[in-house]
Amino acid sequence: MQSLLAEVDRAAVERFLSAVDVVMNSNTVLLKVGAAQFLTVDDRQEVLRAYLRSDLFEQMMFEVDCRRQWYLLSNPYAPQEEDHVPVRLLRDGFGAVLAPLGYEEFAGRLRWMLREAYSPYGCHKPAREADVLVADFVREMLAPRGGGSRSAVQEWEFASVEPDFLRCTEYYTQEVPLHPVYFDGSASDTATLFHRGRVFYLLLTNGSP
Repeated sequence: MQSLLAEVDRAAVERFLSAVDVVMNSNTVLLKVGAAQFLTVDDRQEVLRAYLRSDLFEQMMFEVDCRRQWYLLSNPYAPQEEDHVPVRLLRDGFGAVLAPLGYEEFAGRLRWMLREAYSPYGCHKPAREADVLVADFVREMLAPRGGGSRSAVQEWEFASVEPDFLRCTEYYTQEVPLHPVYFDGSASDTATLFHRGRVFYLLLTNGSP
């Protein structure tokens, strides 16, 4: 597998991700990966789990964390002990179970992030603005070469992913978390997979309280 993160550096993508950040108080992540094989509905669960277990997934998460200057996963200013052993991002015993989505469900999920998801600061987007942000994001991601959007969308497959593969802040359990953490343990934790051919995307949100 190889990172295709450079290919998501587009204005329409950044507008959507930044809007979700504001609405959900999220550190929204979009990863793009080139797989060694064509993904199908039958084998995508296995491919996703292999990716999550790989060093590449961790490297890409850290890269996004630094690119967007969150330093949620790694603080470059924190002192490190000589014998410090980095902790892996991946949560032990994860399932990352997939549930299929149709295109309309996928698009509705994106609109939900902007219109209905819990927004701790009351920053939901107006319906028209949300529709434009989603339409531009979908057009850029699913039909990036200017092809007909309807035919291009039909070539993609979509799924929700159980967000249990990255450690949690334990905000709601009051337990002591093992850093680094990403998810918060609420309905604002989401993971969405969409793929075509050898390319797949993983969209993550961790809307914080």
